[in-house]
Amino acid sequence: MTRSLFSLQRIVLAGSLAALGAAAMAQTPPAPPPTTEAPARHAREHARPDPAKRMERREARLKQELKITAEQEPAWNVFTASMLPPGPPSERPDREAIRKMTTPQRIEHMRAMHAKRSAEMERRAEATLRLYGALTPEQQQVFDQRMAMGPRHGPHHGTHQHGTPPQPEPKG
Repeated sequence: MTRSLFSLQRIVLAGSLAALGAAAMAQTPPAPPPTTEAPARHAREHARPDPAKRMERREARLKQELKITAEQEPAWNVFTASMLPPGPPSERPDREAIRKMTTPQRIEHMRAMHAKRSAEMERRAEATLRLYGALTPEQQQVFDQRMAMGPRHGPHHGTHQHGTPPQPEPKG
């Protein structure tokens, strides 16, 4: 009897394994692994344009709207050059090096960074004032409208912060 029970167990075990194997083979095959083309295409479609190219397009649009003349060209060139970064992009400060500084050293470091940023701002302000002075009153009005929200915004960008449509200015 133990022998027949042992044989029955073997038959049941073999049948169970066969049923599991058949069920596993009957399932749908897994989806093929994604190709590298799909993520690359997605990245191309959603990639931000090159910042330098964006700036060039903005400058070209502004120059066209202002109708810059040959006499105004030198002031325009100084203005556009002032908008470029002064050199290679500065790296973020080394936190570990700053942590190792004494308080007076950190204060001097912050003062130096502040002076550098202030000098850049002054250079841009002077170039902007030079261009503004070379513009006609009509051009100044266009410039004022375009620069009211900063050089990256203006009436032709469609929406303002948080996607709200531009509101008409109150009459008064």
